[in-house]
Amino acid sequence: MKEIKVTTKTPTRINTFLRDAGIGSRRLIDDYITKNYITINNKPATLGDKVKQGDTVHVKQIAKDLVYALYHKPRGEITGKNELIPNCEPLGRLDKESEGLLLYSNDYRVVDALLNPKYGREKEYEVVVREKATPRVITLLKKGIYTQETQYAPVKSVAIYNEGYSLRIILTEGKKHEIRRMLNALNLTVLSLKRVRIMSFVLRGLKSGTAHILTQKQIDVLLTECGVK
Repeated sequence: MKEIKVTTKTPTRINTFLRDAGIGSRRLIDDYITKNYITINNKPATLGDKVKQGDTVHVKQIAKDLVYALYHKPRGEITGKNELIPNCEPLGRLDKESEGLLLYSNDYRVVDALLNPKYGREKEYEVVVREKATPRVITLLKKGIYTQETQYAPVKSVAIYNEGYSLRIILTEGKKHEIRRMLNALNLTVLSLKRVRIMSFVLRGLKSGTAHILTQKQIDVLLTECGVK
């Protein structure tokens, strides 16, 4: 059994708390709860339970082989579980109309390290737009975009090429439809969007709809970059 002491003062749902602790996705945690793998203060956890400072959580440890893989998601495919990489989940998403690089794993130590914007993990995108982008677009994206729905952090890098109809954007956060919504706020319509890099892992050479299981050397690089090795 793995014991975890709760130190957060704000009551937090058990599946969110354990996800942030690196145990697994909220969906996986809920599955563990229904199988009585989790207790709170020595009592079986139930779906929707919250934990607070001073609580003790125990999780039954499930032996598993850790898998890490890259996948080239085709345009038109919904991000989700993948038969090419069984028993793994995507660490991050791409919307249906986007394509490109996804990382899959069942090692949830890397989830927060990869997805939490406070760590600044880079993701790079190639974007084609209908309207011509001007240098002003670069200035505004680097300042951060505000819409009625949300605030988007400044992009780390942006370049315009192909006479203004293509952009290369590097983000360090990953809000839903972030690039599409930022560019829409600047009156630019996205025609295609492709993620070409996650940290030091690149899409180049990986055909659409195919997966690549990371080698041990690549796994070492991934864990080092995520700060969990």
